[in-house]
Amino acid sequence: MMLVALVIATSIAGTKVACRKSSIQRIDFMVSFREIERYGAMQPQQHTLLETDLLKTFVTISETGNFTVAAKRVFRTPSAVSMQIKRLEELLGRALFVRHPRHVALTADGEAFLVHAKDILRINDEALSRFRVPQLEGRIRFGAPDDFGVRYLPAILSRFASTHPLVEVEVFLSTSVNLSRKFEAGEIDMILTVSAQSNPATDQLIHSEPLVWVGARDGIAFSRTPVPLAMSTHGCPWRAAALAALDRSGHAYRIAYTSETGAGQLAAVMADLAIAPLPVSLVNEQHRKLTEKDGFGEIGSYQLRLQRSPDIGSAGLAFSEHVHESFARQSERGPR
Repeated sequence: MMLVALVIATSIAGTKVACRKSSIQRIDFMVSFREIERYGAMQPQQHTLLETDLLKTFVTISETGNFTVAAKRVFRTPSAVSMQIKRLEELLGRALFVRHPRHVALTADGEAFLVHAKDILRINDEALSRFRVPQLEGRIRFGAPDDFGVRYLPAILSRFASTHPLVEVEVFLSTSVNLSRKFEAGEIDMILTVSAQSNPATDQLIHSEPLVWVGARDGIAFSRTPVPLAMSTHGCPWRAAALAALDRSGHAYRIAYTSETGAGQLAAVMADLAIAPLPVSLVNEQHRKLTEKDGFGEIGSYQLRLQRSPDIGSAGLAFSEHVHESFARQSERGPR
């Protein structure tokens, strides 16, 4: 009997302890709940979406270096643009620009974010174009000079394929003279050709940039008399403009090498066998840009024009717009 009574007493005591612990837990919970009601519950963090309007303004300011100029381009007031950048910086928690009295410059974080901003805007544009524009089908025969085809066509074809995947593009790379012949014969629907001047009645001006005399970086070919030249073939406007510039200055010269492409001319330049007239965008650290100090004056600019057949169709019109936009972006970036 004594053993049974002891077991019962122990059980009752354990129950009381358990009940007491449970009561304490309930009291703690009630106190915590009252504190939350009193001081406010912590809001869960939400994913922040970057608005394309903010990104467009940011990219425009980075390109112009000026809030006022950028405001005109995005059709907003300078104060509104300033507020947009302030909001973007608050969202990112980083300063994107260094403010100067008359201009702004990107910070290190701004330069890093610029890459992402451009990517987001590009993807946004491609997505909208992909689903808003009716699906086009068909075939386009497009011709371009060799040099420009290698430099610009990859980006043009990639952008066009992302928005018009069902359109077949047949590409012809040759000289401007050969492309013009094929176009006139109806063998090509659209061509890019190099010209000394553009005719608005028959073609569209796509791109223009200065021609400059180019030699090897540490070369001496430019100092020879007569100066050896690496030239394009007959009929190319570059050749005519360059020779006319030398004739005006009375510079003695001889044509040492001839090539249909700029790559062929550059091969002779890099070997220090000649100098060549080339677009300024082709000049890099391996070359020397020759100026009046070296005895070579300005050549002038060339123009790249787009011609298309009258019955090119919707697919052709869409492709021509992509060509125009691609060169417009290149012009905004300036010479490489």
